[in-house]
Amino acid sequence: MVLSRLSKQDTPVGTDDYDRGDTNPKKVDANFVDFCSLSMTQIHTMADGTDEDRQQPCRTIDTVTKDEVLKVQPMTFWEELLTVMFLAFVVPNGVFTIPPLVFLIGKFVVGSVSKTFLVFGLMLVPLAILPQPYKPATLQSWMAVQVCRYFSFRFIYEEQPPPVPASDSKIEYHPRIMVAPPHGVFPYGNILSMIVFPSIFGQTFRGLASSAALRPPVFKQVLRSIGVIDASRNVARKALERNESLGISTGGVAEVFETNEDDECVLLKERVGLIKLAIRTGADIVPCYVFGNTKLLGCWAGEGFPKGRYLLERISRKLGFALILVYGRFLLPVPWRKPVLGVMGKGIPTHQIQCEDPTAEQIETIQTILLEEMEALFDRYKHLYGWEDKKLIIK
Repeated sequence: MVLSRLSKQDTPVGTDDYDRGDTNPKKVDANFVDFCSLSMTQIHTMADGTDEDRQQPCRTIDTVTKDEVLKVQPMTFWEELLTVMFLAFVVPNGVFTIPPLVFLIGKFVVGSVSKTFLVFGLMLVPLAILPQPYKPATLQSWMAVQVCRYFSFRFIYEEQPPPVPASDSKIEYHPRIMVAPPHGVFPYGNILSMIVFPSIFGQTFRGLASSAALRPPVFKQVLRSIGVIDASRNVARKALERNESLGISTGGVAEVFETNEDDECVLLKERVGLIKLAIRTGADIVPCYVFGNTKLLGCWAGEGFPKGRYLLERISRKLGFALILVYGRFLLPVPWRKPVLGVMGKGIPTHQIQCEDPTAEQIETIQTILLEEMEALFDRYKHLYGWEDKKLIIK
């Protein structure tokens, strides 16, 4: 398909050679990985092995059925219990679960609530002050794998990311910005994608999160250890210039308030900052989608009160995190065991027009392709998630 808005020298994708794919799922050339069913040995072999090792569990998309995608992966009682405990006390659920737990310990075990909170607060001080290094091995840890099994995570990709060259290599390389909505109450799907990437592709990427999410102790340790970095413009750009690919759920806090909609709703039309970042660094933009992420936790976001949602949304944007009530399994802030399907489409190149000050026309053209590809990606695979009648609304 030829884009008429840009001249040949300005086109971001060489116009004629950008393949938008086919909305017919039977004709798409894509690979499927049933990651949650892999053993620890298989996962480590893939992460540390060759491309041939990583291709072993892959299957073509035409062999995949809806029942297989929606199957809940079996776990032992202890595996599920430990995973539930982990999910209950880390990001973001620890905000709701840790204070009551400290209160109960102070009330019924220690005998003094105030002293218990004081001691707990002092214990957190070193975690808040000391930096947390990135530990890629964490992505193949036992708990990381259990989290993938808890969410029955499976992955589809239409294109193999290019290998990351050595720092002294002269090979031309373009890092990737993977745009992966929807955010939901929390972008679990993005974390799951970070976990599976080393095993499926032999490389990692850095997730982006608000500075507010990376400051609290415990949360900071978990997120930074798996490679999450600040979503600020300077930090993201430096990562791309180091040839590190990025993953982002663009809707952020604002998109949390779209979680309760019947159809899937993502906020992407006004997110031109990532388009500018891509053009300035020559990065490819990769449309992705995480099916099921909006169904893992329920929330109350001001519904039923006059201007309740509007007020909570405004306050949340100022705070940097969503001020909502969250519920899930057992009516606690523990996500339900629902299958999650991650889908990664083909990259949209921008290096042909790489410049520091992209024009409005260049930005609009790249954004148009991204929006069209995001909608097409959703329509291509929604039948595998049992969402034949759902629509993707892009705001």
